[in-house]
Amino acid sequence: MASFSWPSILLLLCMVTTLAINVHADQMAIYWGSHMKNLNNADLRSTCETQHFSHVSLAFLTNFGNGRTPRPDFGTACNVETDDCKSLQQDINACQQLGVKVLLSIGGLDENKYTLASAQEANQLAAHIYDVYMSGNGIDGPLGRVKLDGVDFYVNDASTSAYWDVLAQDLKQLDDNMILTASQGCSHTVGQADIPLYNALKTGLFSKVWPRFYGQSCTYNPRDTAAFEASVQNWATEFRDMDIYLGILANPDSEEERFISPKELRGALKIARQHENFQGVMLWNRYLDVKFLEDGNRAPYSDLIYRIVNPRSNMRIRAEEETNQKGMNFTE
Repeated sequence: MASFSWPSILLLLCMVTTLAINVHADQMAIYWGSHMKNLNNADLRSTCETQHFSHVSLAFLTNFGNGRTPRPDFGTACNVETDDCKSLQQDINACQQLGVKVLLSIGGLDENKYTLASAQEANQLAAHIYDVYMSGNGIDGPLGRVKLDGVDFYVNDASTSAYWDVLAQDLKQLDDNMILTASQGCSHTVGQADIPLYNALKTGLFSKVWPRFYGQSCTYNPRDTAAFEASVQNWATEFRDMDIYLGILANPDSEEERFISPKELRGALKIARQHENFQGVMLWNRYLDVKFLEDGNRAPYSDLIYRIVNPRSNMRIRAEEETNQKGMNFTE
């Protein structure tokens, strides 16, 4: 049996590292919430323990504006009314210890459940979000005593555009280290305020934006990529100081249209990676992700695309396997 010295092992590691530096490694983010209780490994802690995701957005804080009291609604994942969601405090802490950024997503799918009718309402919502979810001051809120990493603005395309910029400014004034991210439909023309969050994004306070490339004409179609290419170009050009992610569905079993299969995703990423500020994909959502396995596929959707999105993971795994194998046979 061949034997290996330490120099040969170090050389192998250096070669793998050099190759990895030249490979574009993107990140994955995901929304968490909705129908979680009936699925194995869909809970928040298990989601983070996959080590696939850099950011997890808790969806949603909604029911605000026009005098309404903000209220989180995580679907069947937990019951806010019975304080059931306080149990998420331990999962949130576990995620953060793993290096995953946990965000509170505000807004949601139904634009009738939220709005900002005035600058004063934006001020009040910012104070509520900070005090209950971001301050770390020991307030026992719906999620227990937590200090989340940031706020995600998930605003339906039919929503009004007023005062989201005020909300973003207020949040950053309360904590400049707070992460702000945003999700909008992918249909957008450079220089036009054709999306509700346009003025907010133009404040320059958001670090990441994940346009939703599903349910719209700009969704990726491998047979005709023109609309997708134009949309990615528009987002990457207009918001060049932000990280751009592709918002995609994690399962074809969705009311939204145009699921991108793992095989098709390679083509979409090839186009998106032409832009320097493209940084990864955002998945909607963990329920659909795990359900992809239960629908008869060999793994959750995120498992199947992880090595496509982050090619360096392939190199790291192979390097570890080869190093472990050769480490068993080396001679001093």
